[in-house]
Amino acid sequence: MENHAIKRNTRWVQTLDKILGVLNLDAEQPIHVLTIEDGREVILVQPNAFTISRVYVTGRPDGSRPHGENSYYDYFSRKLETYKEQHGTQDGFELTPEEWSMLFEEAFHRYTRYLLCSGIKRWEDVERDTDINLALNAFTREYAPPEIAWRSYQYKGYILMMNSIAKAELCLQRGDIAAALRNIDVGIQQIGVFCAECLREEHPDAENVTREHYLNNLIEFRADVDSLGTATDDEQDSGSDEADILAEVERLLNEE
Repeated sequence: MENHAIKRNTRWVQTLDKILGVLNLDAEQPIHVLTIEDGREVILVQPNAFTISRVYVTGRPDGSRPHGENSYYDYFSRKLETYKEQHGTQDGFELTPEEWSMLFEEAFHRYTRYLLCSGIKRWEDVERDTDINLALNAFTREYAPPEIAWRSYQYKGYILMMNSIAKAELCLQRGDIAAALRNIDVGIQQIGVFCAECLREEHPDAENVTREHYLNNLIEFRADVDSLGTATDDEQDSGSDEADILAEVERLLNEE
């Protein structure tokens, strides 16, 4: 029996060695994107000589389909719709702490994926995943107890920053600088609103991190985009609005 297990283990290791040899991942080319039979794309990443990971581009990053859905977020959203149909109201809908933890773990894996996708300039995927995590934030804000909701909601400023950058980068790929600036301006306003919420709800540490890092990063990104070329009339209008936008952000932050 022991000899059989050793032979089986040997076959597994030899098979893995062959697969790694065929993939030819190395320090200069640590990422490959493969398309599989069902049409899905899978990102293979080898950050070092001893580690390799695979990330599904759509659905759950691990490729699983919980309860036949693309994600736990889709599954629990469907449960909410079923609850409202049965009761005629959303009042009383709730999830267990364990179910919220499943959603938050999935959101973290989605964050890891959009961070990876931003590094290889797959901005549509970044936009999609940040949109989903923002929707999850709203979902938890609506239906989770405050102490549970904050576990997810505290990261909203970062998600808004990445969502705005992804939308702006997609506009820049089309050569539309004015639209890129408009998307960044919307993001700046949204982050300002979130900072004001943090202050009202007595989360000064989150407000400080968001203001010092994510808001400032987005403002600096806006300046970089604005300097890319000669402004069109629309771009000039967008640029003239910048002072108003920043003044509105300051008003929101100081309304306490």
